[in-house]
Amino acid sequence: MNNIDAKIRRALEATDTDLADEFDGDQSMMEMVLDIFRGTQRWLTFLAIFWGFVFMAGSVFGIIQLFKTQEPREHILWALGVVFCVSAISMMKIWFWMQMNRNSILREIKRVELQVARLAGKLQG
Repeated sequence: MNNIDAKIRRALEATDTDLADEFDGDQSMMEMVLDIFRGTQRWLTFLAIFWGFVFMAGSVFGIIQLFKTQEPREHILWALGVVFCVSAISMMKIWFWMQMNRNSILREIKRVELQVARLAGKLQG
C-alpha cells in the first residue's frame, strides 16, 4: 500500500510542478491577447472582431461622405453615423480589455488555489 501511495505522491508532485511552471510569472500583452482566442467564448471574440472591422469600414466611409456633402443636414447625419461607429468600436475595445482582465483574474485565482493545495498537502504529509 505504501508503494502505491508513494507513486501517487510522485505523480501529483510532477503535476504540481507542471502547473507551477504554467502559472509562474506574468503574461506578456501578446499572450494575453492570444488567450482571448483560446477560451470557450472564442466564437464571440471572432464575431466581435468581424463587427469591429465592419464598424471601422463604416466610420471611414462616413468620414469620406462627410467631406463630400454640401448640405448641413447631410453633414449632421454622416457625423452621427461616424460617432456611432466610433462608439461601437470603443465599446468592443472595452469588452476585449474586460476579457483580458477576466482571464488575468482567473489565472491569479488558479495560482492561489495551487498554493492552497500545496499547503494542504504539506499539512497532511
